[in-house]
Amino acid sequence: VILDCANVPLPDGAVLLSYLDVTDSARVEKALRERAEAMAEANRLKSEFIANVSFEVRTPLNTVIGFADILAGEHFGALNRRQKEYSRGILETSEGLMSIIEDILDLATIEAGQMSLHAGAVDLHAMLASMISLIRERARRKSLHLEFDCPADIGWLVADEKRLKQVLFNLLSNAVSFTPERGAVGLRAERDAEEVRFTVSDTGPGIPKAEKDLIFGAFARGSIPREGQGAGLGLSLVKRFVELHGGRVELSSAPGRGTAITCHLPAEGKETA
Repeated sequence: VILDCANVPLPDGAVLLSYLDVTDSARVEKALRERAEAMAEANRLKSEFIANVSFEVRTPLNTVIGFADILAGEHFGALNRRQKEYSRGILETSEGLMSIIEDILDLATIEAGQMSLHAGAVDLHAMLASMISLIRERARRKSLHLEFDCPADIGWLVADEKRLKQVLFNLLSNAVSFTPERGAVGLRAERDAEEVRFTVSDTGPGIPKAEKDLIFGAFARGSIPREGQGAGLGLSLVKRFVELHGGRVELSSAPGRGTAITCHLPAEGKETA
């Protein structure tokens, strides 16, 4: 039995004591606390398991990628047409799987609260131009028009360049995947005294209203068909990395009107560990 005791001095010098049985409330609080601790431990074990399994898979997969690259490059002799096709298929599929594993590791690290940003001075125009160059070949295969709008004097930003590139690559890859042939994909950057904004837009089918609140969740995959199928981690990581920088992500989309995703980042950057 757990009692809550209170005392009140009386005018005649006596003391009025009152007792309240709070046993049931204490039991509920204890149960809730134990449940929260169990859930936290389960999440920790899940993240640890995912990270360990991903690491064990990554080592042999690197070997597969290495040998497939050697074969595709014809370093040990010429290949016939079918052999070239198969070796390229092995290489592309293996690299796609490696990308998914890296995303899983990043997500597990974030959920475990162990993700640290390595901030430095980032030349924004140079970084954005390099991301456009990186996606250009994929866009060309679908006859997509790439639009790049960024002032040459947009300046620098204190941020983790590797993670920002990951954000932009995921957004641009998504836009290219969902945009039909002969469509358009755009990357625009703006800056004011308060923030830096990156917007990736496309002329794809758009996102249904019912899916907007789910699109940034882990393993989220919408109903709209796309070129290739990933694990649905890209946009979740975009949101997490932007928030780690002290920013936010804004989604604008409607069926038949394309999609625009804007990343708002503080212009002065954020102190990072």
